[in-house]
Amino acid sequence: MKNLIIIPARGSSKRIKNKNLVKILNKPLISWTINFAKKLRKKDYDIVVTSDCTKIKKICRIENINFLQRPKKIANDYATMHEVIFHALNNLNQNYKYIVLLQPTSPLRKLNSIYKSIKILDIKKKFDSLIHLAKVSSFTGKVIDNLWIPDYKLNKRTQDIKDKCLPTGNLYVYRSILYKNKIQLPKKTYGLISHNEKWVDIDNQEDLTILNFYLKEPKNRKIYLTVDKNKIIRLKFLFIN
Repeated sequence: MKNLIIIPARGSSKRIKNKNLVKILNKPLISWTINFAKKLRKKDYDIVVTSDCTKIKKICRIENINFLQRPKKIANDYATMHEVIFHALNNLNQNYKYIVLLQPTSPLRKLNSIYKSIKILDIKKKFDSLIHLAKVSSFTGKVIDNLWIPDYKLNKRTQDIKDKCLPTGNLYVYRSILYKNKIQLPKKTYGLISHNEKWVDIDNQEDLTILNFYLKEPKNRKIYLTVDKNKIIRLKFLFIN
């Protein structure tokens, strides 16, 4: 039985206008994920882009990729990714073993990560889904009404802090049975921790700059921790000359 690659790509975006269409090295952001997906074994994977955008539809036609028109009710800020997956499966009318979700806004990924993820779920039957993670060792916390609330005891040293994990955003895998007749949220998700794999989640202009530098000069890079405007610790790349 085949697996289904779903590439979700809304036309609108709040922080970056037409984010999925922004040119990265003269190529639309979504095209990087489409081109990646096309490298997967065709006998094992079908690909569909789900979107409400006519420009993205045109890109799919040029790339010879299946396009699914997303209705307005699941093309807004309140729609969940599970609703998008459910809509795609209902409209494709074909049985699949796994759903592999590839977000265009996290374009750095490896083919081996896909194959490894599928193999893990094949072996570990108790898990109904898988998420790609990055390990972070740092002082973290949150800010509420300008009050800093640390997740650690103030007398701890950096080396005593336990590792935490963050979703990279570049890979999610679900057993299709979760969406057979209705949406069932995953109950047991396998955390696949990335080691030495680079990633970036496009959320603002700084992220686009980082991605451009990485793709242009992949040798000049250094992993670096920053804090975004929402006070969420995120893993990014700092490029040095």
